[in-house]
Amino acid sequence: MSPFWKNVNDELQYQGMNLKTLAALTGVPYTTITNGRNRPDSIPTADIAIKIAKVLNKSLEWLLGEQASLPSAKNPVSENEKINRELRLYHKYEGLISSLESFSVRTQESFKTLAVSLNEEIDRKKQ
Repeated sequence: MSPFWKNVNDELQYQGMNLKTLAALTGVPYTTITNGRNRPDSIPTADIAIKIAKVLNKSLEWLLGEQASLPSAKNPVSENEKINRELRLYHKYEGLISSLESFSVRTQESFKTLAVSLNEEIDRKKQ
């Protein structure tokens, strides 16, 4: 999969959006998006890439992988972008958060410990 489509997939997942929604919001046929996504090293035409970038609220350069995904001194993330990312993340996990809130503090802490341990294990396996 090309860096463009990998970045699109990552952002779709982050925003809790699927390919059908992306197709509807961009006006690009679903088959055009899936065909492009499924071909190695495929990059869409400029007009389609721009539509996708607009819907995902990302720069074309970011989707193409031409700039670091983390902010730098030259390219800081605005406060609004930080808030929007946090809101999208909250909405993605809102059901899980609500369920956890119904548990006792002790059980919540156990889940937190489990999540931290799993994350550490994943990090160790990556190394």
